[in-house]
Amino acid sequence: MNSFKHYSAFTLVEILVTLSIMSILVSLAAPSWAAFLAERKINLQVWELRRTLELARGLAVSQHQVWKVCMATGSLVCVKEKGERLLIFRDTNNDHRFNSSETLYRDTALSGGNIKLSASGRAYVRFKGSGEALDSGNFSVCSGNESMTYGRQTIIFRSGRIRLSRDSDNDGHDDRGGVNIRCHSN
Repeated sequence: MNSFKHYSAFTLVEILVTLSIMSILVSLAAPSWAAFLAERKINLQVWELRRTLELARGLAVSQHQVWKVCMATGSLVCVKEKGERLLIFRDTNNDHRFNSSETLYRDTALSGGNIKLSASGRAYVRFKGSGEALDSGNFSVCSGNESMTYGRQTIIFRSGRIRLSRDSDNDGHDDRGGVNIRCHSN
């Protein structure tokens, strides 16, 4: 009877070759993964903007009052870009900032990225009781990374309709009117 047991295992050379192949594959995939995560963050922010605008429109219709959506600084003043939070409120004194005497419905922290509002030259979007927007335009969302050119928009029409930009020509960039939405020039 044989008293030795036979064990199977990997040799040191096999383990080193496997680890070196895996490290090469990971180093090749890392840039793609980072770009995927950045695009995903932009897409989530665009959808959050759309939901916020739709909520403000719904409030305006249900309460027959004008509701305002704006990006705001820490001092709650409406700004066209680089806001820290997204507000839905009734601006009763029309000073384009939230005051403690006014009704605030939602205050959402904006998470990174560059967001810019282009809405009839204003730093806010308003919806009236009929559901129509008093200000048409778009929120453009871009990555804070200068090397990334991908961007998307949440578009607001005067009718009150809200839609997201899309990639109609399948080139990897959303477009509007046949022109790609690009955030940074490279």
